[in-house]
Amino acid sequence: MNKRKVIKGEKHHWWPKGLSKYWANEKGLVHRIDYSGKVIPSNPKEFGQISNGHNIIFENESPWDSTIEHYFDEPDRSMPRIISWLESIKSNAEIKSVTEHLHAYQEEDVEYMDILRECIISLIVRSPKYRNAQNAFVESFRGKLEKKESKLLIASNIHQKYKTLVQDSKGAGKFALLFSEKYEFIFGDGFYSNINSSTDNIFGLKVLIPMTPHIAVIWSSPMAYRTHPRIISNQADKKTIEIVNNSVQVCSKEYLFFRSQMPILCDDFKYCEHRVYDHKTDPVGVLINSLILDESRTTYGFSDSV
Repeated sequence: MNKRKVIKGEKHHWWPKGLSKYWANEKGLVHRIDYSGKVIPSNPKEFGQISNGHNIIFENESPWDSTIEHYFDEPDRSMPRIISWLESIKSNAEIKSVTEHLHAYQEEDVEYMDILRECIISLIVRSPKYRNAQNAFVESFRGKLEKKESKLLIASNIHQKYKTLVQDSKGAGKFALLFSEKYEFIFGDGFYSNINSSTDNIFGLKVLIPMTPHIAVIWSSPMAYRTHPRIISNQADKKTIEIVNNSVQVCSKEYLFFRSQMPILCDDFKYCEHRVYDHKTDPVGVLINSLILDESRTTYGFSDSV
């Protein structure tokens, strides 16, 4: 992991170009819609960036000025490879019966799963939702922060947490993949995750993230679960896709992104704040548990045993 030179004012992507390109329509454009309903189409790489987002820059010139942008080089380079791998599972799932499993996976699949874990963690800690939570936590003690100091503290938090979370994630939990053809998933400046700025490990992890308009990934590490199969997959029906897309709206504050099917804005998104579900009425938690803890709905899976 080679360190980078600090470039003041550099724009850092929280929605990396290697991922956002999969959301382009036939004209090569992604649509952004804000909480007021305004829609802007543009090249995918123009979206999901923040100036100095990963720089640790002090008030005066300092030898301690640094950047954590290089932390994300490897996951960003790996995004296209991971999407290709997920799409290959999707293709296989389409020709399998409801109860059939692949009884043995290749060694490279284990590697892909750890790469996927790091990719997801990188997306979590870079997301505006995570950044906003970190800023709100500090402001609860210190009062309103200036933007420059806020960015410094957020980047410092990510610097402290990222490597530990990635290391702790290796081999942890299991995945459920949701595939869709007719209907599209959406993305946003927030998505369902219980990792926050105070999280030190991924025990009890629950994440649901749309990776492409047709593939969403659930990653969970509950207190007790069957470790195999490591990956299960389901063709998502309309109701499931609505749960996924509503969760993106609930967790997003300012921006939603869609390929060709414009979402109907829900009231939670119109509040213009990163919101969370009440644990008693959390439809995503129910969905995750039903998939991770109940393999009876599996259409395709990886298992260690023959």
